[in-house]
Amino acid sequence: MKKLIILILIVLGCGYVFLHGFPDFIVNLVNDHQDGVYEEEADDGKSVLTSTSDINLRDEDGGGENYAFTYKGQEFKAHYMYDYWTVYDSYKITNEDDQTIICQALIDTHTVHGRDMESFRTAEDMAYEWQQHNLACKYLPDDSDWRDSAENVDFDPYDQGRSFEEIYEDRTGEEFSIKKEIKESLEDGTFFDKVKKVIFH
Repeated sequence: MKKLIILILIVLGCGYVFLHGFPDFIVNLVNDHQDGVYEEEADDGKSVLTSTSDINLRDEDGGGENYAFTYKGQEFKAHYMYDYWTVYDSYKITNEDDQTIICQALIDTHTVHGRDMESFRTAEDMAYEWQQHNLACKYLPDDSDWRDSAENVDFDPYDQGRSFEEIYEDRTGEEFSIKKEIKESLEDGTFFDKVKKVIFH
């Protein structure tokens, strides 16, 4: 029943948008996001990690490149080459506190330089980048080339401190606009799928 009510409200909202355009409060919210005022919140789920040892990060073949770790009973793969970590299927991990602990385990094993190539990346700034990748998975269309790569977060010097919008524009060569994304999804019929993904993720 609750989902039905939400669906009815969404339909009514879409009708209003088609007839009158976006209400001012939505436009303001979008503008706030574009200006960096609105920050995407981390997952509400309780953190399950208390230390880096909890994930049992391990070198699978002794070569210093192919790693695995355990999170909530699931096995994840990670790969390292000089100044570059990749965590595969990282979009499945959404709690920022746990992301920070996982990143600390990674850089305890192999460090990654910061953008200035003199400092080193921290677990906190890596977790911030992880959140930007998860944002991409949540909001980009399924047929986006970058969405597929966003499912596997990669940590290198270049992306340190960059926002979702900055990474998106670098990968696609286009300026990111929430209003444009909503308008296009309404036109191509994918709006409801995106809404369900955001509400029931």
